[in-house]
Amino acid sequence: MRLGLNFTPPHETPEEWADILIERGYRAASFPVNYKAPAHVIDAYVKAAAERDIMIAEVGVWNSPHHPDPEQAALAREACLEQLRLAEYIGAECCVNVSGAAGPAWYGCYMENYSRRLYQENVEFIRDLCDRVKPKNTCYALESMQWMLPDSPEQYFQFIKDVDREGFKVHMDMVNFIRDPYLYTHQEELAGRTFGLLGKDIRSCHLKDCLMEDGTTVVIHEVPAGEGGVDLGMYLNHIKALDREVPVLLEHLPDMETYDRALAHVKSLLLD
Repeated sequence: MRLGLNFTPPHETPEEWADILIERGYRAASFPVNYKAPAHVIDAYVKAAAERDIMIAEVGVWNSPHHPDPEQAALAREACLEQLRLAEYIGAECCVNVSGAAGPAWYGCYMENYSRRLYQENVEFIRDLCDRVKPKNTCYALESMQWMLPDSPEQYFQFIKDVDREGFKVHMDMVNFIRDPYLYTHQEELAGRTFGLLGKDIRSCHLKDCLMEDGTTVVIHEVPAGEGGVDLGMYLNHIKALDREVPVLLEHLPDMETYDRALAHVKSLLLD
């Protein structure tokens, strides 16, 4: 596996960006610019990464193609298409988005997120993306979320069967499958189901931690790696057992110093 960063540190040039990652021990990254960047800028980041052996793990989208406003939905769909084309051009491991919420917040929790209508719309939209781009060097993938589909390994597996396109694979964030006390306390069982069903199709992973608070109401929130209740060593062992080199990106931390502490903890788990 390759440990990396889903965060863009402050920098002035593509070379400085790549040097920061290598100097701090990161060997994979999300791509730091989008499809609207000039071609010479995109090429410069690709070159800087290649010269330092940094794997481009993913091109992110992070929108909802199903926004209730038709104009916003059209813009989101265009971004999905163009980001997938960008990922194909640069040879990223994947282009990743969430499936998309049914309300104004792309990451929001809405009852319609679970509807059969939205599920089928997603299947048809992903098929169309794959058919239009015909990716050979990358794939389109969804990050699982607790309040939209796919929200379980079984549901993700069904997504892959229904989309039925070689250009659609798996972005893995197992912590996002932990949505209730049973899954929080039965992580080894969850990992077995997750990697058993999806392992051969995983192209990129996120790594983070979460903590379930004590109390009479369920509250599970994200925390830096090593500060929660996720068995990260077990999760990493499942990733290491895959038959290909997979990037594993730390994310959602405020600054490089916090990332570096999380990276040090993760590296210590790999030495155990």
